[in-house]
Amino acid sequence: MILVDHGKTQNPEDFGPVPTVRTEASCECVDEAGDIEVIPGRFSPVLSKSPITYSVKLPKDKPADSFWVAAACLLTQEPRESYPHVWITSQPAFDWQNRYDLIASGPDDKHFVVEIDNSGKAHLRFGKGNLGYQPAGGMTFRVTYRVGNGTAGNVGAESISRLVLTKTSLGGVAIRVRNPLAARGGAEPEPMDEAKLFAPHLFRKQLQRAIIAGDYQALAARNKKLQRASGVLLWTGSWYEADVAVDPLGSETVSDALLKDIEIYLERYRRMGHDLHIERAEYVPILLALEVCALPQYQPAHVKAALLDAFSNRVLPGGKRGFFHPDNLTFGGGIFLSQIIAAAQAVEGVECVQVKKLQRLFAAPNHEIANGVLPLGLSEIAQLDNDPSFPERGKLEIHVSGGR
Repeated sequence: MILVDHGKTQNPEDFGPVPTVRTEASCECVDEAGDIEVIPGRFSPVLSKSPITYSVKLPKDKPADSFWVAAACLLTQEPRESYPHVWITSQPAFDWQNRYDLIASGPDDKHFVVEIDNSGKAHLRFGKGNLGYQPAGGMTFRVTYRVGNGTAGNVGAESISRLVLTKTSLGGVAIRVRNPLAARGGAEPEPMDEAKLFAPHLFRKQLQRAIIAGDYQALAARNKKLQRASGVLLWTGSWYEADVAVDPLGSETVSDALLKDIEIYLERYRRMGHDLHIERAEYVPILLALEVCALPQYQPAHVKAALLDAFSNRVLPGGKRGFFHPDNLTFGGGIFLSQIIAAAQAVEGVECVQVKKLQRLFAAPNHEIANGVLPLGLSEIAQLDNDPSFPERGKLEIHVSGGR
């Protein structure tokens, strides 16, 4: 059994050399030869045959024994996720890769884009030196591609009965070729009128630009390693700067590599004129003091141990998280007095509880208990580790009276 699609590989086509607009020499020092810079010209070759075959890329993480399942799933494909079957080699030799666009390509990335014009011809577009590598003057290319697309390839079941070999011959064997399943998935190119009709509404389905602070926040939060992100636009005196703070999932520590990945991702959506700054969340250590009365039949030490677990930053036996676990806290939420009392009253053996202190550690009280909340800023996250080795990360005081 072989998974096949509709398309035929064409003979390679040669293009180039890339034209040279001019050469420039710069003289660094007297009596020394200057560097010669070759300025390449515009280069956008057009493939001679069409229509170019498009298909969704095959998954690379499927084990060999599950290929039949993958083949059945691949019979239906999403046209907007398909790539053109075009491969490029060059002289000098580089590893050229096909991309949807060059927005996220760096100056040294050997990427290219296949663009189809209104007449169905395929144009190859390369970078300009900032978004994608710009081919140097004199460089030549060899392009191999496949042709065959559309509904013409949706043949019915049991309609394929021949195997055509172009460079191979078989002898002494009998082969019967058949397709037990009808082909499906082939689609005609989207009409221009239809594209114009739907294009103005597509941007509403998925955010593809960052204009306001909420856009930066939503785009950064797409990273699976984050619990949430916070964005704010700050006026620097000359322009706006988008400050994006990130809250990692399951941790309070963000690596430099993750910050860099988020910055690179947001750069493609950044509004022109906005500076971009990615930063770690600002953790605010909390001082919390509880006065608890235990029920008569409970030991005060047992009740206190249960309360320490309930207000810890750990994952408790059974999978429940402590009140101050990093994944229970995020940006700007604030710590509410009612939530603390409810969590304490839920502990077995607690008769009543009173919050004596709820404030920022190393700071004076600011009417938090009277107002019923300890407010936090947009880029701030509460922190209470209650670790004697790190007293600067929050402190929990519990006094239990009563009991037996």
